[in-house]
Amino acid sequence: MFKQDQARIQRWCKNPDKVVQVGLVALCSIRMQWVGVGNQLASIRAQGRSATCLWGHKRKGYDYLMRNKRLLYRTVRDLRAGRISERAFIRQWIKVPGMGMVKAGFVCQMTCGKAGCLDMHNIIRYGLDAKMLTIPKRKNIADQMQVIDDSINHYLSVCELCGGTEYLWDEWCRVLAEKVGTFHNADDVSRRHYIYLLDLPGD
Repeated sequence: MFKQDQARIQRWCKNPDKVVQVGLVALCSIRMQWVGVGNQLASIRAQGRSATCLWGHKRKGYDYLMRNKRLLYRTVRDLRAGRISERAFIRQWIKVPGMGMVKAGFVCQMTCGKAGCLDMHNIIRYGLDAKMLTIPKRKNIADQMQVIDDSINHYLSVCELCGGTEYLWDEWCRVLAEKVGTFHNADDVSRRHYIYLLDLPGD
């Protein structure tokens, strides 16, 4: 699953506009069942920021992605080339409104095959403390910057302890297929990562 589907997404992400689409998949998946993400993405492609699925911080996130797509694309290229770390990648992507470490990790997983998405399914599965996967607020700027780095380092460590990016992807797909009758199997769940992006017909 991961080896084929993530690799296909990685090959597809060759310009800023395509990387933005990956960011939108992550935004759309916030508090949304995976089966509905494709329809939301299609709605955004048709209606832009006026799409009704862009509620709350999601519309601000959309605007940020559009304004900063070249910068965000550069983080993808730089991580793949080894010029920046996973921590630096996530530090940049959490600037997208509405996108915390979990969804930034999801983007990293899809575009670069690193990090992972420790969403509620994984939090429950691995008995994690959801509060430990968020970034605490500090009044002092220097303290806040340190807390951000420490929190991202912790997040990446937890991803590895839970099995690493490939294992997290494959197990998430397997568990979701078992829980949600809409999907044919784990492969169906996995394929939708690129079906949604490439706007391919599903079955």
